[in-house]
Amino acid sequence: MEIVQTKYLVEKNLEDTGCKKEFIQHYMSLQGSSKEQLSILEDYRDELVKQMHDVQRKLDCLDYLLFYKRKQTGGM
Repeated sequence: MEIVQTKYLVEKNLEDTGCKKEFIQHYMSLQGSSKEQLSILEDYRDELVKQMHDVQRKLDCLDYLLFYKRKQTGGM
């Protein structure tokens, strides 16, 4: 029973991080291969960090444009 619950919690956690079903199935199929599981989790984390930085760069550009436009219009 505990193994089934643990499996469910791992799958739920992966879903909550945005992993697709194929990724989750692949991860779960690597049961017993902790090094491979760790590797694909690290790769996925790296991808999320990259996406986060890309979004931050876009926000920075938008913030600059907002600042510029507000300055032009007298701070509106």
